[in-house]
Amino acid sequence: MKKLSIQNLILDNSDIENKIQRIGLQILEDNIEKSKIIFFGISDNGKLIAKKLIVHLNKISKLEVELIKVTIENNSVLYDKKFSIKNESVIIVGDVSHSGKTIQLVISNLIQYNPLKIKTSVIVNRDHALFPVKIDYAGLSLSTSVNEHVDMIIDKKKNLRVYLS
Repeated sequence: MKKLSIQNLILDNSDIENKIQRIGLQILEDNIEKSKIIFFGISDNGKLIAKKLIVHLNKISKLEVELIKVTIENNSVLYDKKFSIKNESVIIVGDVSHSGKTIQLVISNLIQYNPLKIKTSVIVNRDHALFPVKIDYAGLSLSTSVNEHVDMIIDKKKNLRVYLS
């Protein structure tokens, strides 16, 4: 992997915070009639982004929100706590959508719980979906080559940066 440098920085922390605010507004607009949304943050990065979305939503709305962390182990979907999403609005949050496989696994698993609707959100959508996944809320859509890699890095102060290598 190439060394990450300022030359291949796509989004800095300020850019990402702006994207999160915009995504938060879109989520609120799409759920204006709802009183509750349940966020499923994929791994540590998705959970952190979901937390930031929730902080923003709490500033601008009275929407009740819940956060559940999702991890994938050996193609099995695991959750950090029990939940009920029957007839609830669900948002799956990730950092970068590469092939769509992880999001597809989570969607396929959540369907059995009868949610009202499932939407997806990522900071960067690479436009290389190999699986039938539509990203509903994307901070940035990139048309990259299959040889390029997009990484989201979180530093010790929880600042986010996105690099292309």
